[in-house]
Amino acid sequence: MASIENRSRYIVTVQNRDDLTQHFAYNREKALKAYIAQLRAEGYKPKLARTNDQYAIRIREAGHRSQCLYASSEEEAIRIKQRIELERRSSLFIDYAKGRSVTFGDLLARYLHEISPRHKGFEVEGYIINAILADAGLPRVDLADAYTQHKNPHPSLAGKNFRRASGKQVRSPSAASCFIRKPFADLLPDDLNDYIDDRCQSVAASTVDREVDIFSAVSNMAIDTWRIPVAKNPMDGVRRPKYFNERDRRLKDGEEARLLNAAYDEDAQQSIERRLEALMAQERATSLDASTTYRRKAIIKAARATFLAEAEATYVHVPWMEGFIQFQLMTGARRSETLALTWANIDLNNQTAFVPESKNGRPRTLALRKDVIALLEQLPRETESVFPIHVDALRKAWTRICKATGLTDEAELHVHDLRHEAISRVADNGSKLPGGLSLADLQAFSGHRDIRMLMRYTHLCMPSMAKRLDAVFADEKQITVHRGQRRLKQGAALTIAEIANAAARNDASTLSVPSPQNAPTAPNNVLPLRIRSAA
Repeated sequence: MASIENRSRYIVTVQNRDDLTQHFAYNREKALKAYIAQLRAEGYKPKLARTNDQYAIRIREAGHRSQCLYASSEEEAIRIKQRIELERRSSLFIDYAKGRSVTFGDLLARYLHEISPRHKGFEVEGYIINAILADAGLPRVDLADAYTQHKNPHPSLAGKNFRRASGKQVRSPSAASCFIRKPFADLLPDDLNDYIDDRCQSVAASTVDREVDIFSAVSNMAIDTWRIPVAKNPMDGVRRPKYFNERDRRLKDGEEARLLNAAYDEDAQQSIERRLEALMAQERATSLDASTTYRRKAIIKAARATFLAEAEATYVHVPWMEGFIQFQLMTGARRSETLALTWANIDLNNQTAFVPESKNGRPRTLALRKDVIALLEQLPRETESVFPIHVDALRKAWTRICKATGLTDEAELHVHDLRHEAISRVADNGSKLPGGLSLADLQAFSGHRDIRMLMRYTHLCMPSMAKRLDAVFADEKQITVHRGQRRLKQGAALTIAEIANAAARNDASTLSVPSPQNAPTAPNNVLPLRIRSAA
């Protein structure tokens, strides 16, 4: 049923003559004998040895496909043979050869064709996988073709223009990525650990961790769904890079005003550009008939000089960037949620905005303050989108705004920091409400699926917690005395779970109930929002 065949290489050596050493494959016995005969004819005394580092285990049984497995030692080959014979006696017919007939690079390409198009982040996954394939010298997968051929791609990808490969090297290649050429069954945790250590020398640990996420997803898919059997998942034992990239950037005094002023200037410049393009539409159309590129550029340059003054005098100011920044600060929405927001999903009467799909894949509803309503009423409704700004255009505009306000280098501000600022302001001012704000209230505002993501805002909720403790312990109906200690009754307005959640990130002294006259008040660091009217 199973047999072991030694496929190790033969080595012919001659003492003190390293230049005569030659290796022969196991199936080149004729060439081996001929070389030995030649050396003896020349007066040498050749020695024959074998590496004993490759063995083939052949499994044959009537009614089942033949298999050929490989081992790096005779002991390993014997163990594999004994295991397979035991499985066959138990009526288990596992095709172990399947895992050795496909490389990990093949699995990455298959994942990109069959699984990734179902994901909202298909394009990003495609860039990462294609870069890894290119590093190992394997062909890239055309994302547009993979999307077109897929039967059920993610709805958000409809109408998307995928970028074609430019041939430019934008990633630092890793020599350790050659592990993806190995058969899947031969892949070891050390292969991935070497890759992780090598990549961490050139890119951030968080970037490497996202690549490891893809490796893990591909391995699980191959084993669980594609039914490619291996002795053990190669991800077992992989050491993920450790890092801490949680940002706690808050807006300081004057930064919001500077940010909005720069956003106003950015909107003014973009509005002038739109007006200028409208004025010189005829000249731009004429330039298309120019005989040379030089002539075409000359026509456009002359048209810009002619109509620039008129554009500056007659443009209509549209506060896209200023409105976007204020919307982020007042709603705490994610960037993707804001850019995907449509007018059809906004209910001004109920002060809500419906988000069909958030980052975690679930829908959620944004609460819109009156200030937000006033802001939205100033925006034009020329398109279905509330903020018709492309991600690349937003990134470039944000870079210009931050550069103009000096929010770079050590004072760098990210778009996502606006969301953190909004959530922090709500937590800061929650103690002003009669009942205060709990973490559950904060979760409803932020849209976090896991409440653990809100643990870094716990300390901001402590003033609210203190007031709620005051109210509960002042009500004799909600407390009881047990063995000389005052305790909350079941059904009290403040549960033990809420106190425990707060204590998980705060010292016990933080939860001590202050006297009413010394009760802390949350700092009001909310800058007044400026609503500009369109010019």
